[in-house]
Amino acid sequence: MLNSRYSASRKPRTAVVIDDEDELYTGFNEVAPALDTRTLHEDQAFQEAIRTAGIGRQMPSRMGTGIFGIGTARVRDSSRAGTAARPMTALRAAGYTSANRDTPLKDERREDSVEDKIKQMELRIMALVEESCMLSSTQESEEDIPTKREFDLGQALAKAQEASTLERQLIRMQEQANLGDSHNLDLTFAVLCNLAGQYTLNEMYTEALNTYQLLTRNKVFPHANRLKVNMGNIYFKMGEHPKALKLYRMALDQTPTAEKDLRMKVMHNIGLLLVRMGKFRDAVTNFQHIMHEQGDFQTGLHLVLCSVALNDPEAGKAAFHSMLDVEPPTYHQDLPIDDENDAYECVLRDVLRGDRLSRWSRRAAAHAERCLALAVAALAPLAGHNTRDEDINSASWCAEALRGYSGGGAGARLELGAALAALRTAAGPGGGSALAVGARALQRLKAVARAYHDDRVLRAEAAADAAFVAYALGKWSEAKSLSETAARDDPYSCTARVTSALADLAAARAANNVENLPDIATDVARRLVAASHLDPADLVAMHDLALCMEWSGEAAGAEARWQRVRAAPGAGATLRALAAAGLARLAHPAHPSHAADSGDPADPAAADHWYSMIGSWDAGVTCALAQLHNEIGDAQTAKHHYQDVEAVWPCELSALQWLASETGPEEALRYYRRAARLQPSNPQWGLLMGGCLRASGKYQEALALYKKLNARFPDNVQCLKLIVKLCGDQGLSETTTWTRELQRAQARLKQQERVATASAGSGSSGASQSPIDLIRGGSRNERTTRSRQSNDGRGDSATAQTNVYPSEDVDTAYGYQPVSRSIHQLERKKKADDFDDDLPLPPE
Repeated sequence: MLNSRYSASRKPRTAVVIDDEDELYTGFNEVAPALDTRTLHEDQAFQEAIRTAGIGRQMPSRMGTGIFGIGTARVRDSSRAGTAARPMTALRAAGYTSANRDTPLKDERREDSVEDKIKQMELRIMALVEESCMLSSTQESEEDIPTKREFDLGQALAKAQEASTLERQLIRMQEQANLGDSHNLDLTFAVLCNLAGQYTLNEMYTEALNTYQLLTRNKVFPHANRLKVNMGNIYFKMGEHPKALKLYRMALDQTPTAEKDLRMKVMHNIGLLLVRMGKFRDAVTNFQHIMHEQGDFQTGLHLVLCSVALNDPEAGKAAFHSMLDVEPPTYHQDLPIDDENDAYECVLRDVLRGDRLSRWSRRAAAHAERCLALAVAALAPLAGHNTRDEDINSASWCAEALRGYSGGGAGARLELGAALAALRTAAGPGGGSALAVGARALQRLKAVARAYHDDRVLRAEAAADAAFVAYALGKWSEAKSLSETAARDDPYSCTARVTSALADLAAARAANNVENLPDIATDVARRLVAASHLDPADLVAMHDLALCMEWSGEAAGAEARWQRVRAAPGAGATLRALAAAGLARLAHPAHPSHAADSGDPADPAAADHWYSMIGSWDAGVTCALAQLHNEIGDAQTAKHHYQDVEAVWPCELSALQWLASETGPEEALRYYRRAARLQPSNPQWGLLMGGCLRASGKYQEALALYKKLNARFPDNVQCLKLIVKLCGDQGLSETTTWTRELQRAQARLKQQERVATASAGSGSSGASQSPIDLIRGGSRNERTTRSRQSNDGRGDSATAQTNVYPSEDVDTAYGYQPVSRSIHQLERKKKADDFDDDLPLPPE
């Protein structure tokens, strides 16, 4: 036995080292493919064989003799009929005894015990509490409407009340089962807290206070004293400040020292309540303690505001410096990478830039900058109240304090905001110093760009703002260079590219380069298109592009841009009105795009529609609408609009002139007198008044009026002609004297015309003038032109009319000829000119 057992033909057993990672029972479930029956239901051949196995086989029709054998053994007694069969051997197999037991029915279910019912009810209550919290804490989006928000709060309150009802049922069930000692107190606390919070959100303050009192008066809840802060908030909303202050102080006294964050928040609430009650000194004490223990930007801002309210500049500066001691959040800063070409590092940086922590840190940093900016705005008047230095008044000392601040570009943004805010003073009563204020703001912006040379984004922003200020001051070359610098620092800056393009166009307009102006306008439009592609949401750039396209003759492109501005959801009322005015100008019959050879007919109905879509009432818009109706022959509607203008804005000269021309002499005299009071230096209104008196038959009054007018304007040839005519008609002896005065005035006028013709080519181009100087120069030229027209003796009607196109420089350069009066008015003026030129002059 031993020899055969350890023979050479049998391999000896050896010890096998089993690895911990190996499976000890691998291989036991492996079956030979021929014996594997797990896939027989998928075997088509096997299934077909089973289906056809009984075909053709029939059961025997009679019992065969070999089927059953006649037994000779005795039949078992009836007493053993119900017992199990007698085993053949005394050895029993291990296991397999469950077949002898009765199998319970599957349909029979075991009844839940009281403990299971209690557990299910607790789960249901917690589910209701969670649903209530989710409904009440849903953040309002831009699309949500107030009714949807109220519906959510109502549903949240209903869920909270249902949870409270089920919680009371649970307590009764436990008491009936003698399980009252095992009640979950945390569940009761959560249900009541949520119910009180929902009452507060639904402004049911009495129910909320009653619910909170159930918790605070019950000693079984160890942390119920914190709820006194919520009760204080409710009393604060109800306006009962003494009760709120009492509850806040009770909560502060019962909060342990270890919970520092909660104590500081309660003290902050106490400080705000003291401010509301007018106790600024006590509020300053609270805020100073918070800034000393655990400062934050919001508390520092409140401390600064309290110092300003107490007129204490030193305390305000100390509070501002304490704000700078607070460490700003820096989790939003980009992850530094070594290789920009490494795709993995770039993707990792972009992912970290958009995670929730980075977004929270970015919002916190923006909140910190806002608090600092508000603190500076509050301290600036207080700091410069007793000083003559304007820099201190503009809070430059705050900017100097922010130079070394670790919060990024807060100081630079403060200086940018202060420099741009200084420009608003130019529109005040001291408008004469507007250019000086603008130049000072320009220097400050350039100083900011030089001071923060390491920060490319801030440098680009400062250069873009400086380019805009230089453009407003009329320094076209400097505006172009600054905008190009900003574009180099920030290639995606739409503002810098728009300023550069507009500077080129303004320089060409100032140089009176009429020949190359269409080409320059086309190039500027192309550059504005490229700039608008960088930031399609910049609607101001879109509006500038539409204006440039209108000036360059691309009416279709301008109309498409203005339609886009009108349809943009972020466009304000001002941009919508400007776009509507541009569309009205394009549809106006006087627009050059509707010339006879252009093939584009005018649409007065569309112009009327867009004028009415401007929105707010404006005298200029209503006058343009009235002029449009007058040109298409609808005098009744034009009169209606002009009367509206005259009723609301009585100093509109175009409305006064049109109404005077359409009424009788007596009513026209009233309009002309008002116009003469508005423009006392314009002699045309006096001439028109004299014409009304002559038409009424009051020749003596007309002659007296003309003499007064001549005493004020001795070189007015038309006035002298009318005086000579009236004197001659009445046979007065002074006719010869006035005739000599007329001849002297005509001689002086010819001499002035020769001098003006000789000096016409020696004028400056005006390239260095600012927009303010250009406007003033245009006004002077307009007054000079009107004076020359009045001296020429050309008619009784005034020449002042509202221009449809406000940009007179560009329109004149492009050959735009806006219609200044109707055809009927032109005919009447021609008749009056012919009549005045044919006046007989008596001999000397």
